[in-house]
Amino acid sequence: MGVDVIGEINYLTSTTDGGTPWLIQQSVPTGKRSNFVQSPIPITIHDLRGKETSVNLDTNAIEVAKYNGSIQEEFEDGSEEQKVYYDEISDFLKKRLGASRVYVYHYAFRSRGTPLPDEQSNDHHRNPVFYPHVDVDTVGLQKIVERKLGSEDGEKTKKNRFQMINIWRLIGSNPKTNKPLTICDYRSLDIDKDVRPLLICGVGDDITAYTLSPNAQDAHMWYYLSDMQSDEMFLFKIVDTKPDVAQFAFHTAFNNNHVSSPNAEQKSVELRCWVFYDD
Repeated sequence: MGVDVIGEINYLTSTTDGGTPWLIQQSVPTGKRSNFVQSPIPITIHDLRGKETSVNLDTNAIEVAKYNGSIQEEFEDGSEEQKVYYDEISDFLKKRLGASRVYVYHYAFRSRGTPLPDEQSNDHHRNPVFYPHVDVDTVGLQKIVERKLGSEDGEKTKKNRFQMINIWRLIGSNPKTNKPLTICDYRSLDIDKDVRPLLICGVGDDITAYTLSPNAQDAHMWYYLSDMQSDEMFLFKIVDTKPDVAQFAFHTAFNNNHVSSPNAEQKSVELRCWVFYDD
């Protein structure tokens, strides 16, 4: 049975310099990484437990799926475990989406217990993000694809349907966390009024993404999955070039005060996946 909760979403209300929101990913102290002025707003976050099939990628930009693979612990970069996990998720997405090719280009483990200090945070080990965001927009993603895979694949992102899908799950034998992920239903967004451009600095080239302002009618629908287990995973869209479907999913961590702080260290793993189609 689902349990809806009240959680605070740190919406963007303005910027300290009056300009476009910007964020520096790393290399500077946390307090100097952005020009955001945020307002924590209490929001009802709806539980998908028992209603897992009520959302899907093309309508809501979100899905809940089962993970039937073998990776349950943190892996090292370049390890056999990493390769196995990449292959498992790639095969799953190709079958689920009917894609011709899936390229997993990034992973990140996030500490959902004691926050990592700045000196221990890096590209693959991070803390949860506590504001709503979409990792990259279509223009920014095309730049990353060209830099990573070359101009030919970059052109394919413009000609055929192309997606970026994130796969998120908790890992370990005791996955229960009081800092879960919540994802916003694409249908509830006012794209023209709520969605704000975001400049992400310090990733080679500056990359464009999105952050979110509060909706005047409180229309945003946020979802989470209570008591999420390590054999469950969220799929959510970052980019989809097909124009008549849900395009992206704002997501953020939130503090669930209805769950006590676990004694064991909690972690999540997220994969960023590029999905190519032949036509």
